[in-house]
Amino acid sequence: MRVLRVIAYALAAILILFLAVAFFLPSTFSVEGSAVIAAPADQVYAKYATPRTWARWSAWTTEGDPTLVYAYSGPDSGVGAVMSWTAKKMGNGQLEIVEAVPGQTLRYELAMAGSDMKVHGRVVFEPVAEGTKVTWTDSGTLGKNVLLRYLGPVLDRAMKAAYQKSFANLQREAKGG
Repeated sequence: MRVLRVIAYALAAILILFLAVAFFLPSTFSVEGSAVIAAPADQVYAKYATPRTWARWSAWTTEGDPTLVYAYSGPDSGVGAVMSWTAKKMGNGQLEIVEAVPGQTLRYELAMAGSDMKVHGRVVFEPVAEGTKVTWTDSGTLGKNVLLRYLGPVLDRAMKAAYQKSFANLQREAKGG
């Protein structure tokens, strides 16, 4: 009986410590990745500005989650274009383009269903000798749930890997493959 009490106290202490540490973790995040794509800025910009093309080149495809289903609303491209999705593994969400300057920059807002986490995305297109330097940044808040703050470091690694996969796919498309 005494051993069980000690175990219960130890587990309670670990849980309290886990929660206490969460309060000191950042409640915001910012992730950035960049690559040079061998294509003109207008061509690369068009891929980002047209949500209907994301399923061909982005890291978020049915390859990673076979239950992923996209739906689109608003204009096909630019400000007001909306991409919504449902997926068992990735969750449900929506991305809306809120600013679009052809060949230069694009901003979007992303929300995940069932969470108050908000993501503000920005993609900058810079012509360079080899094509277009694309700088992709996602930032936002992790919401009111302090336990989500543990996602910060995981989110950073996962997003950077997703950017690199997306850049590689864009590079393949630019080469006609």
